[in-house]
Amino acid sequence: MTSTDPAADAPFDHLHLNGQPVAYQVEGARTASADEGVLLDQAIDLTARAPWAEAGYAVVPGLPTPVQEQLQAGLADLLREALREAGCAVAPDFDVRQYHHAVADDSARHLAVIAQTKAYPLARLPIAPALLENLVGAACGQPVRAYNPNVQEAVFHLRIVRPQRADHNPLHRDAWLPRYHDALNIYLPVAGSTARSSLTLVPGSHHWPENAVERTAEGAIYHGVPYTVPGVLRPARPLSIIRPNPGPDEVLVFSPYLLHGAAANLNDDATRISLEMRFWQA
Repeated sequence: MTSTDPAADAPFDHLHLNGQPVAYQVEGARTASADEGVLLDQAIDLTARAPWAEAGYAVVPGLPTPVQEQLQAGLADLLREALREAGCAVAPDFDVRQYHHAVADDSARHLAVIAQTKAYPLARLPIAPALLENLVGAACGQPVRAYNPNVQEAVFHLRIVRPQRADHNPLHRDAWLPRYHDALNIYLPVAGSTARSSLTLVPGSHHWPENAVERTAEGAIYHGVPYTVPGVLRPARPLSIIRPNPGPDEVLVFSPYLLHGAAANLNDDATRISLEMRFWQA
């Protein structure tokens, strides 16, 4: 949890996470905004009534233990199903933290899994969506629903980040994409989420003006991998990047207007799997 304040002409090619430098290589058409406006000021701010509004995130107690465990087990089953569809013969009790061994160095197989897990219809969630809607609504102090009115869509995502691989996206705001305006995010650990692998974010950055960072104009290329979201090329102020690291019985709730991402998995031998979902005002 350190910060970096690069000089204007210095290369910005790494971040510090847990005191360890992590490579950070972003490519894309450059945009350096002079806009002093704050995106969140033009949005429905679902953090506004929360006691954690200033930070933009909170780690909150999860669902009742049997329900949270049912959710995590069901999501692990979805990943095993995706592995089988991609040609990996995994057992019903396969430890999904060992995902990186199952796909080995087969990039095509890994991408075949990602094609399945990047968006599921809400009907495939292993528990009733209302349980998570109620949890998030209680955390932010207003009713929410897992339905995106911007694109008329109700989905959830499994994020898979292998150890020591560039599977994580660059630093970004989800809200740089209009379809994620007015939302609230959750990160729920499924497996392999630790103080060395969990989501990273920059507290309070949802209140930063747009000219606080230089970013790509379109989707970034991060360590050679194209992403749909623009990525930070260079900050104009110091970054204090942290891993809130929710436990298996907790949920991280955070604003999509926060800078987050670049969550390198520094585990020695465990893939990190998490549930990611977004919610909008009910």
